[in-house]
Amino acid sequence: MKKSSMLYIALLVSLTSSLVVLASDDLNCKTVGSCAAWATHETSNRYQLDQFEKRSMKIEKDFSFKEGNPDFIFNYLLQANDLVRVKRENSMYQIVAMKDIKEFQFPSVKLEEIPATLDFYSVEFPLGNKEKVKNAQMIVKKFLSKNGRVLEVADSPKLQVIDSGVNLITIKLLVSELNK
Repeated sequence: MKKSSMLYIALLVSLTSSLVVLASDDLNCKTVGSCAAWATHETSNRYQLDQFEKRSMKIEKDFSFKEGNPDFIFNYLLQANDLVRVKRENSMYQIVAMKDIKEFQFPSVKLEEIPATLDFYSVEFPLGNKEKVKNAQMIVKKFLSKNGRVLEVADSPKLQVIDSGVNLITIKLLVSELNK
């Protein structure tokens, strides 16, 4: 991977973790349903809200919906309210409580197709041999988000990692170094 790509990923990670949001009074985004309606209007993505449609959204006083990528803004708002979206098909996402994601089935993506988003995905990372799995598992755990997880794939030299796309890209770089 080129240095410029690695720098871009590092910049994206740092911006994601230190995003300061600014507010606006011109949008009715008081519930998950109203925020999802805004996001759908702006991005054409659709959301399966289930029991979260009427749940209140806590938004910082000076939050601005006018600056930045609407898809990223909505995803950020969900996570700030202990929710996460899970891609289901094409432009359809399901909203899930953060506390429930440990038992949730996330879409799998290939190593070379990990999207740089806050959405959660599952990726299998191949390792050189079975002996590297335990060591890699301990190291990868240190780089997971608070809701990420790493599992040993039975009878194979692989790790399954579930985390945000942004974290998975970082973990991909780490695992490639461990495989050298």
